Amino acid sequence: MLKKVSSRSPFPISVAASPWLSQDIGRAAGKRKKDAQAGSVNADHTLSVEFASPDRTAEGLPFGFRNAAGNLALDSERRCLFAGLGTKPTVREYRLAVTNAVREAQKLQASALVLKSLPANVHSMGDLFQEPSVLPSIDVVEKTASFAVTAAYKYTRLRLNKEGGDEAKNPMGIFIDSVATDAIARGNIIGGCINEARSLGNLREDEGSPQLYYEWITKELAPLGVKVRHVLRGEKLRGAGLNLLYNVGKGSRHKSYLVVFEYTGNRHSDEATALVGKGVTFDSGGLSLKPAGSMEGMHLDMMGAATVMSTIKAIALLQLPVNVVGAVGLAENTIGPDSYFPSSIITSRKGLTVEVRNTDAEGRLILADTLTFVQRDAKLTKKLKTVIDIATLTGAILIGLGSRRAGMFSNDLHLSQHLMASGRSSGDELWPMPIGEEHKNAMKGGIADLRNVSSDKEAGSCTAAAFLSNFIEDGMKWAHLDIAGPGMGGDKPKGFQPAGAPGFGVQMLLDYFRLTPVDGAVSDAVDVTSTDGTVATSDEESTAPATASGAENPPKRKGIKKAQNAKKDLKVKQKKRHTRRRKQ
Repeated sequence: MLKKVSSRSPFPISVAASPWLSQDIGRAAGKRKKDAQAGSVNADHTLSVEFASPDRTAEGLPFGFRNAAGNLALDSERRCLFAGLGTKPTVREYRLAVTNAVREAQKLQASALVLKSLPANVHSMGDLFQEPSVLPSIDVVEKTASFAVTAAYKYTRLRLNKEGGDEAKNPMGIFIDSVATDAIARGNIIGGCINEARSLGNLREDEGSPQLYYEWITKELAPLGVKVRHVLRGEKLRGAGLNLLYNVGKGSRHKSYLVVFEYTGNRHSDEATALVGKGVTFDSGGLSLKPAGSMEGMHLDMMGAATVMSTIKAIALLQLPVNVVGAVGLAENTIGPDSYFPSSIITSRKGLTVEVRNTDAEGRLILADTLTFVQRDAKLTKKLKTVIDIATLTGAILIGLGSRRAGMFSNDLHLSQHLMASGRSSGDELWPMPIGEEHKNAMKGGIADLRNVSSDKEAGSCTAAAFLSNFIEDGMKWAHLDIAGPGMGGDKPKGFQPAGAPGFGVQMLLDYFRLTPVDGAVSDAVDVTSTDGTVATSDEESTAPATASGAENPPKRKGIKKAQNAKKDLKVKQKKRHTRRRKQ
């Protein structure tokens, strides 16, 4: 059974459960007193949000309001925002509705926002492989909290006229009209960790050095019981044979790092899953210098590592019964007197030689050594069975899939199916991509074992994944997630994503660990569903529909095995009685 988490959020932005809203919301709003201003709702600045259901008539809705996904209308007299969802809202459309409502309330300077009438028909994402399915009501409550927390996020730390920045407490109180306090607490943690991934990515290269991210791991994860197993820095990387990682960062004034850390949530299992993240803190392209217009956002080239770090923080805070290893390769790819060269031939930790044909294809070099080290050399308490790497690896995946979906490459059907299901339930969508023999052949070297880019420009994301496949041990289940499309963001908000780092992948990976009988998970603690994209729940939270307020259903039984055994015993007793009566 999943452990109950604290209702007190450790993050600056959080949501509260308020079944007593009708009586006490005025007092909560009164904590932030301001005079009514133009554009404000009224003097006490309290707003509620109602999500328009598909069967709701026009009566009671603002004139001209159309119930379509993303639409928003304000009824000033009732102090209510009406959010449109359409007839069959997906989890992404629902997230957009929550985000629009929170942002509008912030513009109106509301001191409190109440999210009411949560929809009962939010669907997972559908695709060619799976029809959308309705999410359990308890998941909707959790996601409402998470979406509200991520919607309220603003990265203003570097502004002169900031109001405390992203680390300050949000001045607007956000409430959900529900008594599902456990679900809201989990949503606060998930949303808070997504925001942390964003803040890590939004750091600029003058402060977001490899050392800073290593220090974040020791400061943020170690107190949660995550053990730092290995830290290799600078020359120690070369001494350990991690020459690919070492050479990428050799031209920078900042020393490169390899950090391996482990969370043990299931001491009864000897198996674990590794999350491996690419952490290029800035990518100039090295001596294969990027052109103007292609370099400005390259402080976000470490979002793979940020996703891994924030996901494992969320796992630890949620106390999930899984065993997870994090491994991040951290380096700055820039130009200096010691920069590595196009045409360099470098021996990897695995022993394979790699001809560097382009220093701007550095992420795969970092991942190659990091993958080898975590599989072969890391001294862990559990045995790795699955490795998932996450990286903003290729521009080709952005061209092929756009900015909404990440590309997924895998050598295991079940692993890919479970990851796809997690993408559908979370809205962080994935799309399966191939690694064919032609892609592997394209990465074979002439005078070295491998080359880091192919000789032509075809299938760039597939050839990059083919390169990485050489560094996966026999029998290891592996997936490579290229998040360069949805993982890097832009200068302006887009849909429910803010400007800057979007935090893609954290929710998806958390859904994966809760959906799937992953390596190192407690088998009877996480319900296994089909690949329909619905999140598993613990015994304390039934997936049956909750009440209108989103109340959690009480547990029906303590243990499945006990109930089955009791049923068998009863049948045996009944049979014996029947036999005695016949004899009489």
